[in-house]
Formats: sequence, structure tokens, C-alpha cells
Amino acid sequence: MVAMSAFHLHILPALESLGIWAYWITGAAAFLEGWWVTGLVTPGTLVVDAGGALVRLGNLGFLDLAWFVGIGALLGGEASFLSGRWLGARTGLKDSAAFRRASGLVDRYGPLALIAGRFLGPVASLAPLAAALSGMERRRFSLWNAASAAIYALAHVGFGYLAGDILARVAPYLPRAAMPLAILALATLLVWLAVRQVAKGGPALHAAMSNAGAKIAAWPPLRRQAERHPRTAAFLSRRLAPGSPGGLLATAAAVLVIYLAAVFVDGALDLAFVPGTAELDQRISSLMHAYWTPGGLRLAAWATQLGHVPVAALVAAGSVAGFALAGRRSAAAGLAIAVAGNAVTVTLLKLAFGRARPELAYFLETSNSFPSGHAAISVALYGSLALLLWREKLIGPTLAIVSGACMAAMLGSTRIYLSEHYLSDVLNGWIVGTIWMVIGLAAAEAMRPRTTPKPLPAWRHVASIAALLACLGGAGWFAVHDVPAPLERNAAAAAAIADLPAALGSGSFELAVDRLDGKQLPPVSLVTEGLPADAIAARLAPLGWSPAPAPGLRPVLLAIGAELAGRAIAGAAEPPAFRDGQPADATLRSGDSVLRLWNAGTLSGGTPLAAWAFAPTEGSGSSWKPAKAEADAAQLLTPAPAAARQDSPAGPVAIRQIR
Repeated sequence: MVAMSAFHLHILPALESLGIWAYWITGAAAFLEGWWVTGLVTPGTLVVDAGGALVRLGNLGFLDLAWFVGIGALLGGEASFLSGRWLGARTGLKDSAAFRRASGLVDRYGPLALIAGRFLGPVASLAPLAAALSGMERRRFSLWNAASAAIYALAHVGFGYLAGDILARVAPYLPRAAMPLAILALATLLVWLAVRQVAKGGPALHAAMSNAGAKIAAWPPLRRQAERHPRTAAFLSRRLAPGSPGGLLATAAAVLVIYLAAVFVDGALDLAFVPGTAELDQRISSLMHAYWTPGGLRLAAWATQLGHVPVAALVAAGSVAGFALAGRRSAAAGLAIAVAGNAVTVTLLKLAFGRARPELAYFLETSNSFPSGHAAISVALYGSLALLLWREKLIGPTLAIVSGACMAAMLGSTRIYLSEHYLSDVLNGWIVGTIWMVIGLAAAEAMRPRTTPKPLPAWRHVASIAALLACLGGAGWFAVHDVPAPLERNAAAAAAIADLPAALGSGSFELAVDRLDGKQLPPVSLVTEGLPADAIAARLAPLGWSPAPAPGLRPVLLAIGAELAGRAIAGAAEPPAFRDGQPADATLRSGDSVLRLWNAGTLSGGTPLAAWAFAPTEGSGSSWKPAKAEADAAQLLTPAPAAARQDSPAGPVAIRQIR
């Protein structure tokens, strides 16, 4: 099992690997939200808030990040002002409710509107534009824009820091099954907020970009170049025409497919030639195994059935048939292309790479591991289906994008949680599925009828619904009755240590202890020979060591209160701690000390070993020392007290103290 001496390296590898680029990306997000061209659809504030949370988690510096965010926000406001002066009334935003709100703020409050607008969603990028169109003097605007950028940076980085602080305090106490659910809920909320902003700002942005495109096309230098190279100009005009079958949408789809293919190739090359990629995969797989709980496994086993081949095939068949019978042939063809192309591609890639599945897999699956077919089908089938339903105006954009993203996240996370796939398998599976989703949507759009179709007879709609329900019923039957049986594994034998002093001296015996949030706790200070952890806990009971409360609602709330107040509170839970990737087998408390015990293997003759780690309770202060606790442990050298002999084994116990 992977050691957790640097837990954040396991959970946040992408964030930490960004290094200085995290500052640039966060600053760029502030710029994109501050410029009205991109601010209408870019949720940059969410990125800034996330950057503030990373400051609290120790990944970024507060003032450094605030500088990047402030400069990005400043440049975004300047870009809005200058582009507004250039376009004038041709921005096409006068009918936008957000622009009317921004104009009202500027008319009423003048330059103060630049500060207020920073905290009013889409108005953040439109207030500078409204200031430009109102005729505000340039120097006056620049001074107030700089002030608003500084206030925005400090406020939102600070807010993110506060949110990260709350997360850091609460996360260690959450039950293991709640952690992935909480992450999924947070991801769903962020996707919903982003889609909501795009849906609100999209129409206004489309109108503005159309007007801007017309002015750019009429720009004299560009017009002269078009006259000199008419064929090139005509080709580009056809490729960028919004309404034609081979126009802007097809061009964007082709560029996106090429980009995604390059990302996939890069990921595959990393897997083949960068040793750290496979090592990271193995660490995360081992860590997920430590999170297994009976309830979590049951939930993940049911959820992952949505990507099971018979289930996905019947859902695809029913959806294609439903679209076709309902007269939506282009949608049916696009979905069929996406699903079939994805299936062939995944099969060929699995054969080409031949990667074995993780050793800790919950189910026995015989196909190769790279890429994940479940992750690929989650996008190629369910993502395409959601977007096609939106395209056919059967559901709204928010529901389509949020449901598609959540389905992909859920299926991918179940594959990692069940150790059926490595992280890189899932990431690259998503990429393959996205490639075919884009191809399928582009094909559907290219085949869209250009004339209004004739009304269909009622029996076609009935047949469409019947075919869909029949296939979904079959998919449900397979999902319930064709669940693979979990692999039967014999309990792993405790690791045998031939020479304990040598293991301690060489560092092969893990001593580091970490909390779930990555905070380092005092390391293992005692190793005992002779009793397992539960027997030691029973022996310590008469000496005043009692089991710490199990994490529940009240103990967790009390623990959070104790951490906020900086003092011990009776009945508060202790956060889970890990040694060598394993949670403590027993957690005890006495006075201002917490003792965590791990079963740490056996000696060659079968004598059990236990690792002891002492830590102070919350609020005990810097004067805490483990001397009293270790003195209690020394009493294990004598036979167990009479009051405890019926409940715990008696006998001598050898203690090795680690300095």
C-alpha cells in the first residue's frame, strides 16, 4: 500500500504539477472574465476562488496570486474599454439585460460602478464597456479600473482562502464514503454554474461577435488582402460561414478533433515512456483501495453498470431507434456514428496497448485496461445523447451539459474507485469518447434537413417511444441481473519482518503519519512485539485510555468547533490518520493525548507487531509531550491488570522506542 507521507501529491497531482503556471492560468481567468468578449461565458471568478483555496492548502502564495489576479482583472477591464471605444454602438449588446444593468450602474454611480460591477457576475465585464460607451474620460477610467481590480483580487482570493480553510477543517472528519460524493457534488455545482453563465451570456455574445466580425471584415487592410488573394479569401469565408454544412461548425469540430487526438497521443506517449505516469497510476489505485467500504462498493458496482456493454448497447439502440422513428434521422445517424466509432476505436487501442488491469480490481474483467471503455462510452453515448436531446429541443442546455458531465464523471470515478482502471485509462477514455462525440455531433449537424419536415403520423411517435422503452427495459434487466461477482480474495497475510532493528534503521518500516488533508502528525514512536492493536487497546483501557468517538454528525461538529475554538471539547471526533496508506486500527484518547495503533506485520516467528503514534488533542498547546503516554505503554511489560484479564490476552510485550 502506498505511503501517505505527502498525501496532497496523491490527491492533487495536476494542481501541484502546474507550478508557476497555476498563477498564470488564474490570472488569465481573471482577464477573460474582465473582457466582455469572453466574460459573458467565462466563469473566471470560480477559477480565482479555486486559486484562493489552493493558497490555503499550501500550493500557492496569497500575495503572488493576488498580483496575478489583479493584473489579469486590470487588463480585462482595459480590453473591454478599448474594444468598446473601437466598436461603438455596434457591440450588439443593447438588448442584453446584463448590459442594461451595467449601463444603469454607470449612469447612476459613475466610476464606482466599476468596483460594484466586479461582484455582479456578467456585469463585471460589461461595466467597463458601458463606461466606454458613456464617454467616460480615459484617465479617470484607468484609475478606477485599477482600484476595482485590486479590490476584486484581494476579495476573491481571500474568499477562496476562507472556503479552502473550511474544507481543510471539515474534510478530515468526513466518512470515507462521503469524500467522493462530496467531490462529485462540488463538480456538479461548478458545472451547473458555468453552464448557467454560458446560457445567459451566449445569445448576447453571438450578436456582439457577429457585429464585430462584420466590422473586422470591412477593415481596409484586411479587405485589400482579400482582393489580392480571392481564392484564399473565398475558402476562408466558406470555412467560417456560420450556417453552411461545411462552415464554422465543421471547422471548429475538425480543429477540436485534431487537438484532442494530439492530447491523446501525448498521454499515450507519457504512459509508454514516462515512468512517473505509471507510478502515479499505481499510487492512486492503491489509495482508492484504502477507501473501499461495503456501502461504497455496492453503490459504485451498481453505478458502473451503466457502462456495461449490454446495457450501453441497448441504451444506444433504443435511442437511435427512437430518434429515427420520430423523424429525427440526423440525430439518429450522429449518435450511431459516435457510438460505433468509439467502440471500434477503444477495441483497437486496447489490443494495441495491451495494458493489464490493476491487481486490486474489484471485479474480474478480461479485456485490457487502456483506455477505459466505460469512460469512453460515458461521453460518446451519454454525452452525445444529452447534447442531441438539447439540439432537438427536447431538453434545455443546462440540463444537457450538467447531466452529460455528471454521467462522465460518475462512470469514470467508479472505474477508479473499483480499481478496474488506472487514472490514465479513464482520462484517455474520456478523450476518445469526446473525439467521437464531436464527430457524431458534426455529422448530425451536416445531415440536418434544411427544410421543415412534414408532420409524422401518430403511430410513428408511439413506435418511437415503444422502441425506446423496450430497449431501456432490456438495459435495466441486464443492469440488475448481469452484475459481475466480486473477486474472492483471501485475506492478505501480515508482512513478515525478519529483522525489526534493521527495518527500522533502513527506513523500510514506515514511521510517517498523516491526516487525510495532508497534515503531518507526530510519527510512530513505539513499536511493540507480542499483541495486535485491538488487544493493546483492551490492555490500555484500565489505564485511562478510552476509544475516541466514531465520526458521526455530532462528534464531527464538536471536532470542528474544537479546532475553531483552539481547545478540547468532550465528545469530539478525532480525524482519521494514515500510516503506510492504512488508517489506524484503533484510536484512543487520554487527557490531552491521542494514541493511534496500527497492526504492522509480524516477526518471522509469527509474533504480531504494532506501531504506536501519539499526538496532542486540539487545544493542548505546544507544551504537550508524549512522556506520560509512553509511560503507560511501558506497563505492558507486566501481565495485564486483573480487571482486564477476562477481556484481553495476558503475557509479556516487548517495546522498542524510536528516537
